[in-house]
Formats: sequence, structure tokens, C-alpha cells
Amino acid sequence: MVSNVRRRRALACLLFVVTLGSLCFASPPSPGPRLVAEWEPALGTLIRWPLGLPFAVVRELARDDRLYTLVAGPSAEQQARNAFAAEDVNLANVVFIHASIYSMWTRDWGPQAVYDTAGVLGYADPWFDGYPWVPGCFLVASPPGGSLPERSGRGYEQDDALPAVVAQFLGVPHHPLAAYLTGGNIMTDGQGVAWSTEQMVAENAASMNIDVFRQRVQAATGIHDYRFVISPEIHGIQHIDCYAKLLDEETVLVKEVPAWHPEHACCEAVAAAFAASLTCYERPYRVVRIWCPPYAGDAVAAYTNSLILNRKVLVPLFNLASDAVALQTYRDAMPGYDVLGFAWGAWYSYDALHCRTMGIFDPSMLRMLHARLADDASAGEQLRVAAWIDARSGAGLVPGAQTVRWRPTGDAAWQELPLAAAGDDSFVAWLPPQAPGATVEYYLTAADQDGRSETLPRTAPDGWYTFTVANGAVAAPPAPLRLSLQAWPNPCNPCAEVVFDLPQPAETAVTVHDARGRLVARLAQGLLPAGRQVAAWDGNGLRGEPVPSGVYLVRLRAGAAQRTCKLVLAR
Repeated sequence: MVSNVRRRRALACLLFVVTLGSLCFASPPSPGPRLVAEWEPALGTLIRWPLGLPFAVVRELARDDRLYTLVAGPSAEQQARNAFAAEDVNLANVVFIHASIYSMWTRDWGPQAVYDTAGVLGYADPWFDGYPWVPGCFLVASPPGGSLPERSGRGYEQDDALPAVVAQFLGVPHHPLAAYLTGGNIMTDGQGVAWSTEQMVAENAASMNIDVFRQRVQAATGIHDYRFVISPEIHGIQHIDCYAKLLDEETVLVKEVPAWHPEHACCEAVAAAFAASLTCYERPYRVVRIWCPPYAGDAVAAYTNSLILNRKVLVPLFNLASDAVALQTYRDAMPGYDVLGFAWGAWYSYDALHCRTMGIFDPSMLRMLHARLADDASAGEQLRVAAWIDARSGAGLVPGAQTVRWRPTGDAAWQELPLAAAGDDSFVAWLPPQAPGATVEYYLTAADQDGRSETLPRTAPDGWYTFTVANGAVAAPPAPLRLSLQAWPNPCNPCAEVVFDLPQPAETAVTVHDARGRLVARLAQGLLPAGRQVAAWDGNGLRGEPVPSGVYLVRLRAGAAQRTCKLVLAR
């Protein structure tokens, strides 16, 4: 039951907000700003000449998509043209951009695609000043503050100026961002959730605290749920793309190293942080482990440092027996994608294919969102398939092209149902009732009147979603509880009340977690009656210790249902 002691302690606090805020319900995508996810429709890829990539990768990048190549001037462009022609690179798809360039890491200093509140794609341009090499992996208790950590080399002011050059060349808006947001150390789901290692906080610590950093990033990119995992390297640049990779909104690939490796515990901590967190659809992440053995001493294969480009995945290989296993791991996790491996002697454990490439996204993309149907769907009931479809071209959708195609597993032919408009770019269809234990495959389609067509998953019909209908009686199980959850005041200092409603008695747990998903406090646990409930948090952790200011997640679980709400602690 809810602790009366905790309730009294919260009521004793000075609560400076007396009206309840908005409930923590899932909502449609916000109009912007919005940082684009790597798997969204892209025009091509940005690289630099002289190359930091093997020609096999360059050929593949230019085969079906545009290859934007930064060159220092006309002479460098001619050198690149000659080399590309000699290596059978498709020059018809190569676009040269003249600019002064220092380094090859277009991912780190490159332009980050953001849709603004008007739905116009532009480029966020954060600070860039090279690569701090710092300790991590439990060797530091907290990020340093007060002075910049060690950096390697200089000349990065040329790279720092490049996003503005690229934006001007492509004719899109340029949005300066007064913070470090190094590209290799941020990944997003395209729906306002982002992940970095704690080094991102440390890199900004000399200029701003974490709250200011979050505010600036949210204002520029729409990231409203920024999560941090431990900096996993014993000593290095601590970029997340060498340890984890979002494959879609609900699937994350995480490095696995041998038990003897000095970073083994830290890799496991990264995996645990994802496993303990919820996706933008408020469901647990599907965590896929990829085996990364050493290729030289403690240096291990950076298979997570791959590039998703439309319907392809380009993976760095290290001339190891595990290369084939890594490629199969991607194929199993991303059905229908063309998974391509590239062995090269100049990939490193901290710098590989992803680091040296940057997606250039389609400003007029046809974007689709869908929370895939979960296993154990109700037998004997129609199944609701909901989607959100937005034609950024402004040309509108092709009537009748928005569909859901489905089949029982084992059937060769797809059946088709229309996705009917439900307002605000929302669409819905109803699959017919399925037998208990049946497995169903399905995918979604859409097309706009500007000639674009898309599917979800993007590789359909070669890839598709799958769900299994619950076994047992045909009658549907009770619907999940419809929960409400709110925390106030928000921000709190330090006390807050957590108010939630239960429509029926349920086994309930209310917990507080930090931005890395770690349990901070338990506020309520047990069988609670129906009706409005109040739990209190006094700003302390599990052992009664005060926890620092920051963003915390309040999580309500009742039966099979759950709800999460953000709470800011400002001491």
C-alpha cells in the first residue's frame, strides 16, 4: 500500500503548484522540432575527400543513392572524379560540395537533420571542437565540471563551419545550437527520445549544467526524453555508436564482449539500461546482443558502428570468423534489409563506418509511424491497426494507396484492407478475428502524389511484422487498464505527489527511475483498490539519501498496463 509516512512527508513540503498538470498519456507525434532517425527516407550520404573509407563502401553508397562528397576545391574535385571513375563509382550519383575540411568524421561534425515547427527540414549545427579522450567504465564517479577534458589535435574549426556550408548548398535552413552534440554520441528514435553516453554531459559541463543542456537541445531538436548510459570505454572518446545502435523505435543492438574484457561489465550495464527502459510506445526495448570479439589486444570489433541507408545496412567487418555471425545478427534483427559487410584494415574499435558517413535526408519524405501489434493479441476480436502517415512533399496522399496487407503465417498470398483516415494524419484498419494461437504477418503501405511510396517496415514485402494471437478461449481477455498518471509540482524541490487513477483493483507498483533507467525509489507496491491514489516522493533514493537535481521518470505499472511520466527535480 502507499506509505502514509511518505504521504505525510510530501504534504509537509511547500507545494507551490496547486493545480494538476496534463496527464502522461501517449500522444501523436508533435509537429516539431524533430530530430530525424537514421532509418528514415534519405537522399544519400555525406562523406569527405580524401577518403576515410574503402572504395567498396563508396561504390555501394553511390550505387542507388546520392553521394555528397566534400572536396577542398576544383583540383580536389578532379582528383576525386578520376579516382571514382577508376574504381567504378557511379559518378552520375555523386554531388561535389566545395569547402575547407579538416577531418573525415562527417558523422560527428556533420549537419543533423531537424524538422522545425512548420514541418520544414533544416540542419541543427552544434559546436564541434574535436575529441576529448577521457576515462570511463566506472573509473569516474561523475562527469567533470569546470574545465574542458583532454582533446586530441586542432584544426576542427574548419569542420565546425561545415554544417552551414552544407545547408547553404542544399538550400535548407541552418539552425545554430550552442552546445556540443557530437553525432557519433547521439542516437534518436525520431520521436523525441535520444540516447548518449554520460560523456555528452561531461563535454558540455564547462559551459552549462545538464538542465541547460537539455533545454537547448530540446528547443533545437525536439528531444524531450534524453537518456544517458555509462561511458563504456576504459579510456577513449566514449561514443555510443561503438556500443549500441537503434535499429528502429523499439529495437536496439548492443555490443557483447568476452567476460575477461575490461569493458565487459560496462557493456552489460549499457544493455541493462536499455532493458530497463521503455520505448516511445511505452513498451520494453527489444535488446539484441551482437558478439564483438577482439581483433588486436583489447580492441574489439565495432560491429554496431554501421550505417542504415534506406533499405540497406552497411556493416564494418574485421577479417574475423565472427564477421559472418555479425552479419547474420543484423539479418535476423532487420528482416528484409540488404545487409552488406565491408572488411577493411583501417576500421577501429572506436571509429568505423558509421563515424565516417552522415545521412542526407529527404526534406519531402513520406513518413509513416506504427506501433506494431504485440504478441498475445486477443483471440476472437477484430484487431486495430493504427498508423500515422505524413507526406512532407505537401502533395497529399494517393487515395486508396494507404493499406494494411496481412496473411496467416504459411500463406503465400497477402490479403489487403484499406487504412481509413481518422483525422490529423491518422489512419486505422481492423484485421478480422484470428484463431487462438495463430501467427499473423502484416505490413503497411502508403504513397503520395509526388511519386513517393513507402512501407512499414521499410523493407516490405521482403520484411514484415509478426504477432501471435493468445491461446485459450476465443473470448477476449479483459482490456488493459486505462491509466492516468501525474506528478506535481513539476519541477519539484524536493517533494512531489504522484497521483494516479485505477479503474479497478490491481497489483500496482509506482517507481522512480533516473535518465539511465536505474531504479531510484519505490513509492507504492501491492494490491491497490480502485479509485484515485496518491503516492509521495521526498526526493530521496532507496537508502534515504538525497538524489541530485535532474530529470526522472515516474513509472506506474498496474496489472499488464503501464504509464510513464517525466518529473524534474530542481533542488
